[in-house]
Amino acid sequence: MEINKLPFKIGMHYENWELDLIVEELCSQYELYRYVKGDIVTFKNYEVTDIFLYFSFDVLFQVELFMEQGDLPFVEFHEVENGLSIGAVKLPESGLIQLTYNQDKIWRDML
Repeated sequence: MEINKLPFKIGMHYENWELDLIVEELCSQYELYRYVKGDIVTFKNYEVTDIFLYFSFDVLFQVELFMEQGDLPFVEFHEVENGLSIGAVKLPESGLIQLTYNQDKIWRDML
């Protein structure tokens, strides 16, 4: 899935990106930030529209990429690769692809 080519490695610390983040949500379980540096414009030939990083105690535990919907052979998929859970889904209301990855077996419920 080429997740390893992204700079966001699960387990890395907030300090790696603190100047490139804007707070989206803070709660007792996690902190959610939007990555705004603008250096990642495509992933797997899809235009990246947003990147969100989830931290717990300043340690990255989940990454979400939103990409312009292209010609995809799936509506939704999930796989485990090198200890990471990787999931993607087409969002019909926005027309975007949501790609999420985190450490296997620690999915945060999305409401």
